[in-house]
This record gives sequence, structure tokens and C-alpha cells, in this order.
Amino acid sequence: MRRVALKIGGMHCAGCVVAIQDYLSDLDGVNRCEVNLGSGKAILEYDPSIIDLSKIERSIEEVGYIVVYEKLTIKVGGITDSSDADRLEKRLRRLEGVRFASVNYGNGQILLEYNPALLSLSDIRQILNNSGYQVLSEDLSASVEEVEARRLKKLFIIGVIFTIPVVLLGYPEYFSFIPVAGSIMAAYIIFTCATIVQFVTGSRFYIGAYRIAKMKSANMDTLVVTGTTAAYLFSVFNTFPTPLWHNIYYDAATVVITFIILGKYLENKTKGKASSTIRKMLELQPKIARVKKNGEEVEVPVELIQVGDLIVVKPGERIPVDSVVVDGYSAVDESMVTGESVPVSKKFGDEVIGGTVNKEGALVIKAAKVGSDTFLAQVVKLVEDAMGRKPPMQRLVDKVAGYFAFIVIGIALGTFLTWYFLVSGEHFANALIPAVAILVVACPCALGLATPTAVMVGMSKGAQNGIIFKGGDTLELMGKIRVAVFDKTGTLTRGKPEVTDIIPLKQIVTTTGRSFDDQNNKILEYAATAERNSEHPLAKSIVQKAREMGLTIGEPSEFIAIPGKGVKAIYNGNTVIVGSPALMENEGIDIQVARESILKLQEQGKTAVLVSLDKEVIAVMALLDTPKPNAKEALQELRNMGIEVVMLTGDNERTAATIANELGIDRVIANVMPSDKVEVIKKLQDEGKKVAMVGDGINDAPALTQADIGIAIGSGTDVALEAGKVVLVRDDLKDVVAAIEISKKTVSKIRQNLFYAFIYNTALIPIAGLGLLYPALAGLAMAASSISVTSSSLLLKRWNPSNKRSGNTHSIKK
Repeated sequence: MRRVALKIGGMHCAGCVVAIQDYLSDLDGVNRCEVNLGSGKAILEYDPSIIDLSKIERSIEEVGYIVVYEKLTIKVGGITDSSDADRLEKRLRRLEGVRFASVNYGNGQILLEYNPALLSLSDIRQILNNSGYQVLSEDLSASVEEVEARRLKKLFIIGVIFTIPVVLLGYPEYFSFIPVAGSIMAAYIIFTCATIVQFVTGSRFYIGAYRIAKMKSANMDTLVVTGTTAAYLFSVFNTFPTPLWHNIYYDAATVVITFIILGKYLENKTKGKASSTIRKMLELQPKIARVKKNGEEVEVPVELIQVGDLIVVKPGERIPVDSVVVDGYSAVDESMVTGESVPVSKKFGDEVIGGTVNKEGALVIKAAKVGSDTFLAQVVKLVEDAMGRKPPMQRLVDKVAGYFAFIVIGIALGTFLTWYFLVSGEHFANALIPAVAILVVACPCALGLATPTAVMVGMSKGAQNGIIFKGGDTLELMGKIRVAVFDKTGTLTRGKPEVTDIIPLKQIVTTTGRSFDDQNNKILEYAATAERNSEHPLAKSIVQKAREMGLTIGEPSEFIAIPGKGVKAIYNGNTVIVGSPALMENEGIDIQVARESILKLQEQGKTAVLVSLDKEVIAVMALLDTPKPNAKEALQELRNMGIEVVMLTGDNERTAATIANELGIDRVIANVMPSDKVEVIKKLQDEGKKVAMVGDGINDAPALTQADIGIAIGSGTDVALEAGKVVLVRDDLKDVVAAIEISKKTVSKIRQNLFYAFIYNTALIPIAGLGLLYPALAGLAMAASSISVTSSSLLLKRWNPSNKRSGNTHSIKK
């Protein structure tokens, strides 16, 4: 199965979304399709052995919609001759997402039509640079949103110009001062103006209604076309040959169309603001970087930076790409990409993120990730992909919207018949106007925008604070969590345990009969040698301690890691085992001599590690891992939210209880092997509660996947590699609280938007049905509802999670 995103043009409302989803899902080979009105994208999963992408695109175009391709003109240097240009053209055409490519050797110009959902501008630059060509300049044509906005603006201007005469001449009783008012000439002028508005300004509605009719469905366009065409045709019938002024209602059509076009224009602008928030993160990257070449500093475009290049960044400048500091010391402002409010100190060996600002000293950095591999590019791709994954709430709304248009048509028809036969005494005009008003006022635009616009802003708000939600369903579910399970080591604690005690239990005598005077150092040397190839935090701490002591760490001839228990190695002909008491007992080693020391260390909250040499325990080593500074406060905030906090650890009960008491955790599950964490999560889920698992995203991957919400914390710049459904860039437990707050605030905004949309429809349909709402006002109300929903969602941009409002003052080093 392949997963692909397509940007679709021509969608107007939730009805279009449902119709396209159903149509594409019915194609052979398409496994799944989700269409998002807010982003204008369709996310598809399909089997390329059954159906190819070009056939899917043709299917979309056959029903009247378009797959959006952007046009790009690039000037490049380095094209040697016409055959070189031909080879480059063929290579570009083979790229997935490129529909058309033309390379002109004469002027060094490349013309491209590409799908921005499949291929980014930075990818194109990177491909050209890697092929040996230099990008000199680029001219990106206007985006589809900008083109649509300009088109709507033109249609609105046409609508206003020709609607004003319709209104002024259509009411001679109010505008009798106009010389031709009430005359046959006036009626014909009105007819001409109304016709232009109906079929020029209103052309997009007829096109949309035709598209949706081909898919045997109905949407907003169907309602607008049905209502305004009925009013227009009735008015035409009463215009010729002699005007019957009391039966002419051109304004019921022209004003409605003009107001709705205005609403669509304003909606397009506000929707664009919601969808562009995350894209603006890419603009943080500078265009030019200062690269060291042959001892000199040379300014080069960021696209030309290669992994390994040395880059000079002066105070006040932005870091061009994700890099590692090789010289200098400074503080870097990462607030715009991770939400960290205080500049983070950076020294030799520290990572820096592209787009962040160097505040103080000059830095020399080595490029580590470029192009689409950078942190910013990963975040934008993840969030845009996530926007295609709808929350359950939106799926329900889309389902309702799919039937809504037919229900409204039925209500309008019932209203017309009721007025015609029971109320107005078979007076056609009196029955038509309420029916037209219902068709116009009930358009489901606001319903279709209520959820996606809020989700877009909510996800963008999360990304700006270093919190990445990998789907709209995740964003909705996060606020429903009732149990939060935390892995101990590296999540609740610093993850950097220190060796505090070495207790010799037996003098070391090797197989050669040699003994050592400094037993502690020799124990540490043997333990570090055995652990040197292990990735476990305790192993790394033992190796680090040996290095600090200046000890020689040997290379074991054999090494076996026993997950969750320890290691076994052969060194200098001796069998060295380092690990838990359980591991020693499994190996048939008597640990009775160590039990008293183990108990004392565990009561102090320390982790006891045994060291054995040739089947005999020679020492107990103690390691202490302290809680993170803000862990207790973050856990208390979770409890204040009504969330049960559980600590999960492979440590023994005594050590775990000491850490739990310090952090105020009531429920502890200890002695859990990595392979057993999934079962623990399942048991908690069996209690009927939504469970979140918070871990490091790599060692805890199975448990994160099993949990209702897996939260990978402290991922740094490798956000795309994490197993969690929520990724926290910073190693800050308060971001777990912030993620829940963002979820609840976004869902609250969605519910508020849906409430407004449903109340608007349920309240105004009866008013229109009673004849109290003229169609022109119905059109204005309908336009206002869509604008109010998108504007309401944009208000989320002003809101911040509690740890940002209170002024987060801690600094976390990556």
C-alpha cells in the first residue's frame, strides 16, 4: 500500500468532501480516502499494482474537480549543452509529483508543474543542487488559494456592479426619483443585470452543482442553484412581455449570490490564515549562510549546504540548518520552534536547530541535516499529514453533511407546498420566497469548516510549542485520557544515573591467580568493559564513571545483552556478568552474600547492580537517578485534571517506591521487563479507561503503540522517527500537561463552532419557513456563519497553554 496526499481544487463545502471521499473510496485499489476541507487535501492509501496515481487524478478531474499543480520557474547555472538539458528534463519528469518539466539550455531556465503535496520546493532545490546545478533564482506562481481569492474578488465586484441596479430599480415605490423607475425599460435593465449576476458571478455554483450531481449527491452549490434559479426563472416569467412588478424578485437571486460570493472570499482569506500558520515555520530558515571553505568564509544559498559543511553564525543571526556546535559558546533562542521561552546555552557538541536565533557569542557549527531532513521540514510534513487524519467528530459531521442538502431540499419543498396550498391561497410568489430563503440559509458551509479550521490552528499551536500531534483523531483523544503511565528512567528521572557506591564482596583473583590492590577500580574496570557495548542508561553511567576515573576500558571477546536484566561478557578469559539480582539467580550464581547490601541501597532509592566474575559475586554497585526538576509539579497538575498517574519501571519495589514517594505517585508497577510493558498497558485499558503512555519513543515503542495515546518525550530533532502518536520535542514533563490542554481547548473550540453552526441552521430554517427571512438576508446570514466559524477558530492563535502563560523560566539543554 502507498500513502499519498493530493491537493484538490474546486471544493466548496462539506458536501463536496463527502462526495469525493465516497467516489474515490469506490475505486478499485483505493483502500482509504480522507478529504479535508480546511487544507483542501485528500489523503489516499492505494495499491499501485491495481491503480496508479495518474488514474486517480483523472478520476478526480472526470467529476469536475482538479488536482492542483503549482507552476515554478527556476534559473539555474551549470547546464553545459542541449543534451545536458535534455537529461535533466527527463530526470525531473521521472520525479513523483512532477507533471510537466521543460529545461531551456539557451537561457538556463526550467519550467515545472508539480504537486506541492508530493514534492516540496526545498526538495526540488536539493535535487538540482545534488545533480550539480546551481539555483540562481526562482519564481513561484501564485498559489491556488491566492488565485481563488483573486477570482472571487473579481466575481464579487461584478456582482456588486450589477446587483445595485437590480435593487434600485426593483423597488420603484422606494426609489421613484430615478427617472426610469417602474417602467418597462427598468424591468428589462433589471433582467439584463440579474442575468449577468446569475450566470457570471454565480457560474461557480452551477459548475459545483453539476460536479456533485455527476456523483449523485448534493451540496451547498445544489441549494444555492436551486433557490436562486427558481427565483430568477419566476421573475423572468413575470418580466415578459409586460412586467408584473409584484411578481419580480430578481433581487432574491442577485443579492444572495453576491453576498455568498463575498462570504466565500472572506472565508478563503481566513481559512488561508489558519492553514498557513504551520507553513510559516519554514520561513524561519535564512536564505543565505556563511560557510567556511578553504579557510575563507563564503556566503552561499542555504539549499547548497551539504552535510558536514562548517558554518559561521554570528550573534543575532539565524541558524541555517540543523547542526552540531564545533566551536564557540552562546545562548540560542528556540522559542519559535520548540516553545522554550528562555535561550538555551550551547557549547561544543550540542545540537542546534535550523531557524533558531543565535543570541550572544559567535558559533561555528557543522551541518548535520539539510533539506527535507531538517527539524522544521519534518515538523511541517508531520503536521500537514496529520491534518489529513480526521478526528471522529469531523467524520460524524461529514456524514451528517452528506444527507443535509437532501433534507433541506425536502424541507424547502414542503414549505413551498404548505404556503402554496394552505397559507397564501395558491399565490406562487408568496410560497416561493420562504422556500428560496430556506435553501439559501441552510447551506452547510459552516458545518464543514467548524472542525478542520480548529484542528489546523490547534495542531499549529502545538507545533509552535514543540508538541506534534500525528493526527486529528489523536488531538481529539488526548483530552479524554484518564490514566497517564510514565516510564521511570529517562522520563520521570533525568535518565543519567550516577555510580554512588562500589561495595567489594570478594577479592578479585583472575584465572591466572593474580589479585589486585585497588579492588574498587578493578571492579569498575571489569564492569565497564562488560557494559561498553550496551545501550542501557545504567550501562552508560558505569562506562562514564570508569572514564572519569581514568580507567582502561577493555574490549570483551564475547558480549550478550539480556534485555531488562543486564549483560554477559568474556574478558581476558574471565566470564563477567553485570546486572540485576534476578539475572544472577537465573545464571545459577549465589547472591546471599550481597542481599544485606542490596536491601540497604534500595531503601536509599538506589538501583543495585551486581558484578560477578566466573560465577561468583564480587561486588554490588549502586546507581542513583534523580527526578527531573519539574516532574513533581507536572504530575500534580495532571492529578488536578483528574488523571491517574502510574509509574512503570523495571526497578525493584523499594527503589521504585522511594522515587514514587518523592514525586507523590500512588500507583507503582515495578519489576516490569521491557517485553512485559505492553501487557501492563492492556490490563490498565481493561479497566475501561483511556490510557496514555509516556516514554522515550524508542525503548518503549511497543508500549507507546499499545496505549490509546503514546507520548514520546524528549525526541529532539528526530521527530519523524518516534513511535508515539504525540511527540514532545523537549525533555519537559510540563509539555504533557500542555498537550492535554491544547487538545481540550481545540475540542472545546470545535464544539463551540459546531454549536454555532447547528444552532444557526436550526434557528433560521424555521424563521425562513415562516416567511420572516427574505432571501437576500438569508444569503448574508449564511455568509456570516462561515466567516464567524473560521474567525472563531483563528482566536485559538491568541491562546497559550498554562506553562507558557505563567512564563516558563527553565532551560532544557538538548
